[in-house]
Amino acid sequence: MAAFGILSYEHRPLKRPRLGPPDVYPQDPKQKEDELTALNVKQGFNNQPAVSGDEHGSARNVNFNPSKISSNFSSIIAEKLRYNTFPDTGKRKPQVNQKDNFWLVTARSQSSINNWFTDLAGTKPLTQLAKKVPIFSKKEEVFGYLAKYSIPVMRSAWMIKMTCAYHAAITETKVKKRHVIDPCIEWTQIITKYLWEQLQKVADFYRQFPSQGCSSPLPTMPADVETAMKQWEYNEKLAMFMFQDGMLDRHEFLTWVLECFEKVRPGEDELLRLLLPLLLQVRVKLREIEEQVKERGQAVEFRWSFDKCQETTAGFTIGRVLHTLEVLDNHSFEKSDFNNSLDSLYNRIFGSGQSKDGHEMSPDDDAVVTLLCEWAVCCKRSGRHRAMVVAKLLEKRQAEIEAERCGESEVVDEKGSVSSGSLSAATLPVFQDVLLQFLDTQAPTLTEPGNESERIEFSNLVLLFCELIRHDVFSHNIYMCTLISRGDLASDSHLPRPRSPSDEHSDESERKEQDVGSSVKMEGSPSPEKPAPDLDSKSSHKDKGMDPAFPQLYDQPRHIQYATHFPIPQESASHECNQRLVVLYGVGKLRDEARHTIKKITKDILKVLNRKSTAETGGEEGQKRKRSKPEAFPTAEDIFSKFQHLSHFDQHQVTSQVSRNVLEQITSFALGMSYHLPLVQHIQFIFDLMEYSLNISGLIDFAIQLLNELSLVEAELLLKSSSLVGSYTTSLCLCIVAVLRRYHSCLILNPEQTAQVFDGLRIVVKSGVNPADCSSAERCILAYLYDLYTSCSHLKNKFGEIFSEFCSKVKNSIYCNIDPSDSNMLWDPVFMMEAIANPSAHNFNHSMVGKILNDSPANRYSFVCNVLMDVCVDHRDPERVNDIGILCAELTAYCRSLSAEWLGILKALCCSSNNGNCGFNDLLCNVDVSDLSFHDSLATFVAILIARQCLLLEDLVRCVAIPSLLNAACSEQDSEPGARLTCRILLHLFKTPQRNPVPQDDKSSVGIRSSCDRHLLAASQNSIVVGAVFAVLKAVFMLGDAELRGSGLSHPAGLDDISEGRNVSIETASLDVYAKYVLKTICQQEWVGERCLKSLSEDSSALQDPVLVNIQAQRLLQLICYPHRQLDSDDGDNPQRQRIKRILQNMDQWTMRQSSLELQLMIKQSTNNELYSLLENIAKATIEVFQKSAEMNSSNPSGNGAAAQAGSASNSNSTTSKMKPILSSSERSGVWLVAPLIAKLPTSVQGHVLKAAGEELEKGQHLGSSSRKERDRQKQKSMSLLSQQPFLSLVLTCLKGQDEQREGLLTSLYSQVQQIVTNWREDQYQDDCKAKQMMHEALKLRLNLVGGMFDTVQRSTQQTTEWAVLLLDIISSGTVDMQSNNELFTTVLDMLSVLINGTLAADMSSISQGSMEENKRAYMNLVKKLRKELGDRQSESLEKVRQLLPLPKQTRDVITCEPQGSLIDTKGNKIAGFEKEGLQVSTKQKISPWDVFEGLKHSAPLSWGWFGTVRVDRKITKFEEQQRFLLYHTHLKPKPRSYYLEPLPLPPEEEEPLTPVPQEPEKKMMETVKAEKNDYGNRATGGVNYMPNIAPELMQSHPYGRTPYNPQPMGMLAQNQPLPPGKPTASSKSWFYVPVPFHQEVQGWSLRTDLRVT
Repeated sequence: MAAFGILSYEHRPLKRPRLGPPDVYPQDPKQKEDELTALNVKQGFNNQPAVSGDEHGSARNVNFNPSKISSNFSSIIAEKLRYNTFPDTGKRKPQVNQKDNFWLVTARSQSSINNWFTDLAGTKPLTQLAKKVPIFSKKEEVFGYLAKYSIPVMRSAWMIKMTCAYHAAITETKVKKRHVIDPCIEWTQIITKYLWEQLQKVADFYRQFPSQGCSSPLPTMPADVETAMKQWEYNEKLAMFMFQDGMLDRHEFLTWVLECFEKVRPGEDELLRLLLPLLLQVRVKLREIEEQVKERGQAVEFRWSFDKCQETTAGFTIGRVLHTLEVLDNHSFEKSDFNNSLDSLYNRIFGSGQSKDGHEMSPDDDAVVTLLCEWAVCCKRSGRHRAMVVAKLLEKRQAEIEAERCGESEVVDEKGSVSSGSLSAATLPVFQDVLLQFLDTQAPTLTEPGNESERIEFSNLVLLFCELIRHDVFSHNIYMCTLISRGDLASDSHLPRPRSPSDEHSDESERKEQDVGSSVKMEGSPSPEKPAPDLDSKSSHKDKGMDPAFPQLYDQPRHIQYATHFPIPQESASHECNQRLVVLYGVGKLRDEARHTIKKITKDILKVLNRKSTAETGGEEGQKRKRSKPEAFPTAEDIFSKFQHLSHFDQHQVTSQVSRNVLEQITSFALGMSYHLPLVQHIQFIFDLMEYSLNISGLIDFAIQLLNELSLVEAELLLKSSSLVGSYTTSLCLCIVAVLRRYHSCLILNPEQTAQVFDGLRIVVKSGVNPADCSSAERCILAYLYDLYTSCSHLKNKFGEIFSEFCSKVKNSIYCNIDPSDSNMLWDPVFMMEAIANPSAHNFNHSMVGKILNDSPANRYSFVCNVLMDVCVDHRDPERVNDIGILCAELTAYCRSLSAEWLGILKALCCSSNNGNCGFNDLLCNVDVSDLSFHDSLATFVAILIARQCLLLEDLVRCVAIPSLLNAACSEQDSEPGARLTCRILLHLFKTPQRNPVPQDDKSSVGIRSSCDRHLLAASQNSIVVGAVFAVLKAVFMLGDAELRGSGLSHPAGLDDISEGRNVSIETASLDVYAKYVLKTICQQEWVGERCLKSLSEDSSALQDPVLVNIQAQRLLQLICYPHRQLDSDDGDNPQRQRIKRILQNMDQWTMRQSSLELQLMIKQSTNNELYSLLENIAKATIEVFQKSAEMNSSNPSGNGAAAQAGSASNSNSTTSKMKPILSSSERSGVWLVAPLIAKLPTSVQGHVLKAAGEELEKGQHLGSSSRKERDRQKQKSMSLLSQQPFLSLVLTCLKGQDEQREGLLTSLYSQVQQIVTNWREDQYQDDCKAKQMMHEALKLRLNLVGGMFDTVQRSTQQTTEWAVLLLDIISSGTVDMQSNNELFTTVLDMLSVLINGTLAADMSSISQGSMEENKRAYMNLVKKLRKELGDRQSESLEKVRQLLPLPKQTRDVITCEPQGSLIDTKGNKIAGFEKEGLQVSTKQKISPWDVFEGLKHSAPLSWGWFGTVRVDRKITKFEEQQRFLLYHTHLKPKPRSYYLEPLPLPPEEEEPLTPVPQEPEKKMMETVKAEKNDYGNRATGGVNYMPNIAPELMQSHPYGRTPYNPQPMGMLAQNQPLPPGKPTASSKSWFYVPVPFHQEVQGWSLRTDLRVT
């Protein structure tokens, strides 16, 4: 009361927790009394009653508005419905009372625990068990009890839920802002940890007793291990139930299962048996899609790059081929050391390309083998060593493959054997099929008689297969059997006998000196009136393609040509040679003639070798006799004339037999069994024949065998006191050295042979010889010893101790640089003139003359002047010039000082404009340098001096040639004659010496007659430093460009006009034209081009010389790169871009390094201002080349492949010609090589190309074009460009290292792909199947480019998210699905998979906890975003996407309802007033299995509001009411009539005293009423309410005349609250007349309700 007194009514709350004094008047929120309006503030609140009049009186006379009453009543009903509608309790968590429903387990309560778990294992309802649930201090303890009592897994799961709910409630009460712990993850970790502990206990037991087979049983398990086993078995089933019920985190659980499986050690079968039930759930479908996993995994590995995914496609193969060619070009075959040997070459070629399956040949291996064959055959590369290199590489590769094959299986692969009796046990070489395919499709054949390059390539082919057969890489026997079985050698009638490729009407000198002859024709001769008519007539025959002797030589099929010429090793010749003869010539006369021809030529050669006049008895006499009586013995010319008409096979047979005969003669003499020695020149002639026949291996073997016999021959000569002592062996050794020098690159491929040669030469020259005082032959031998020693590291290791000191002596005496002498002494015109007049007569001691010359400078001066006078003035006979050169070489060998004199006198002649500053004035006074007649003789003389090591070629270039040429280039007075002489000498020195087995009939032609000296000159060319070569080229170029400074060689009288068809004397042309001719001729020499290109590939700065302007350097580079091609013209718009286009269009695999050098030089020459323009031109020219190629492909779909196929078909009449080569001609050139070329250029070029490619890609989107036709044209153009794999390869190549350009291209590609999806959604592709196909192709190609930049995408979290969402959009929009394009769909799906899983991957080098957390956070954000994008959309394709996301939590889905017609605004709120009667499906609610408790009455999180549930009053049905009437009623006796005559009962205050009346009827009535009351109270609790059936008289007897009001119990969902019980007073009658019917209506309602669920 005190509190009530303090608080006024205004301050009391509307609702109080307990009952208080009655309120004065009802308080309502927002009532009018509380409104502080101006009127209320001024006048106070004026209550306006609902009705006018006295509010305490009656409202009987008031007129109420029926509509208002109806409206009020409707609002009451609506409010009632609102209150009766159940609220949404779905977000509530199930509430448990941790105090009442749980009890903590202690030691004291163990018995109660046992009873409770026993009940849980039984059938006691969970409702009762939920009243008291035991809780353990450690959560995992519950698993032990559940397993101990073998609780059913469903009831165990309920127990775990209750435990989880208890701990969640405890946590919530302790922590206000609690961190919500996901029970799925928490209990997954708990149960997996518990299971792992049990598994470890079992594993420790089994590991103590390793498996020893079935015969040794395991010992009995200890109790703890047995308990652990039972715990595992039970809880494994419980875990699987929880997994399937959604109570565990499925991703975590499955990951744990796999980790357990991976930790099982080999042999632990018992543990595997425990894990298999879990594991089989994981890997049940893996085998079904194993192949698909492999293919798609490989695609991911190559970043969806199509030319890498399929190794058979051209892109990958071309890359391998170009790599092989680059390795071959960069390899130096002139030396052998650790980093530059055959083994290192093999490793670079086959090391990275080794096939995974060992002996299985991969397609790119076939391409490499084919490339090696092409490299060995084609004219674009040079060197006889190529055939041996390829043979040895393939032999090594074959041995490796066969070793692996034998290691895997002893079974021989029978697919290579031919169905022939003779080949039943034959084994097919590994590369037989590839080499046969090369012969079928790509090998050269003889088709045009006048085609020189064709002949050279055919000769190279013969040499290649000769070596392949020798190394057992190619089986000639199987080859012949294959040709017979295929019918390639069949013909209706035998053609004339197949001939050699050189069986023309001219001898070898004419064939091999073709370009020399043409130059001679242009150069003129000392007698200009003799135009050499025979040569012209023969050339005309050759031009017409006529061959009168053998007209059908070039008409034979390719395999007839090959079978005719391919040599067979003599050691296995019997069967195969007979087989070849029968196939080619049959068994009749033709075969006999073939055999007879070979025997005849062999007999002629042996007749010469076995002449009675031997070298030992006087070689010169025999030689004179041979010359005087040519009819008695065949001459070398006759022999060679017949020899050159033989096939290479026959030539090999002849030379092999002859070489064996010579070796027998030498050996017989060395053993003292014979007095006959073959002449050195005869052996040299055999060397030449073997070289001409391409029997290179036989030649080297023959030379080595001879070399091994020389020491014995010398000893035998000493024993017989022969005059040939010291000269025969050294002369023969010189010939051997010349041959070995010529084929030095072939020799060093075999280290054993190289060591044998080195040791043999060392014995011949006897290491004690003085290099400064020895014969010319010994000097050449010492020089080769030095070259061998320095070029082969294995020789240094083997002979270092005995030769290293001597090596330095050789270097100091032979290979030291010298300076020219400028002597001007007293000239003795007759000094040594007798020897000079007869140089071939050996009538004096060279050593003594050398000493005389060495002691007197004046004698040296007179000697060199007299020699040069004789060469230049007196005699110009080629034989004499050669003899004088050899004589001077011999004397120079004994007098080293003569070298400076030779150099000085040459400088005096070539620099005669220096006004005598160079000395040798006596010679200059007697020799007119401008006289062109002696230039050839002098050049030949100088060439012999250089060949014989008297002069170094680089010294001559440095001291003579460069000063002379620069004087003329600088236009010094009288410098032209000397410069012209210099050019002539350089032309002779730099020109490759031609093979010439016999002397020429044309005596006017001056040149080196001895093949020995020609080989030595070629060796000097190979040993010159490349800097000297560049110096010569630049100096001659400057001389030719002297009059046109800076204009290059594009002058009308330039190189383009210097053709072989001009009938003018080049000697008499102007100096600049002659210099241009000399420059072009020098550049056309194979050794010059190869040395220069290899040097420029390593360092291109050689042409960046201040003396050359940019255009001159570019022109000179073009001459070096393309010496046989006309120079580019600078016509048209943007000539720079046009030139770049020509470079790219004309490029093939052989000229790729030339194209690279040209572009690199242009880039290096550009200044900063010019560089950007150049790079733009390169980029645009590159795109234009691809566009032109695309247009050609679109206009001719068959492309170059068909042309190549047609070309190959025309070359052969056999069916095998239809086979395609491994790489077509279009793939060997053009756009396929652009990407590798751009890759070699600086990265700035690649950036510009990328930019241009991106712009071209965007044009395909045709977004800015308004014309439909223009859009289609642009789209078609872009698609045709993009459909080229070379273009994709180019873009992917340029992407490497271009981070800045990558970002721009990625952004462009993102917008393009986004545009494709947008167009699809706008139905732009729906009606046109072709457009849809093109769209898929465009999307595929763009995704291919994106795949090449996936590392850039994955580095950025933002880009990863953007691309992941876009890829998901591609699938979800239907742009790509499984039905329309499954391949593209899997590409998109795998890209999305890599992006999703890539966010979790961390760099292992810098992994840390922070980075792992960051990655996991990024992963979860990406997954969340993708799930949001996915939503609830369903399709087969989207299901594949959902598999990429983590396994979602398994929930219970509940479909909810809402009033029909409900509308939702943009914010998600419901709009009222549109509801209709009935319900409609609304949403799908997800409920966690952890929130659904069995045995509890509460409904959360299940909400009745989800089903539109409303509290309603249950209406009593008619039969229920009738049943009540029947059950509870009394039959009262009828009242007597007297009863109705009684007066009415009155109120007590008005009642008069009456006579007492018997109380029995009253008593009976009260009992009845009481009984009814009791019955009503009991039935009310049972749920049946009814109106009491009371007789009218009882109603009358009731003091208030009303049905007694009884309070009724509330049901579960009661709707209305009854009025408070109480007795109304008399005064209430005045106002109760309105509510009475309402109360009666209320009493008439049933207070028990039903639930209506729709």
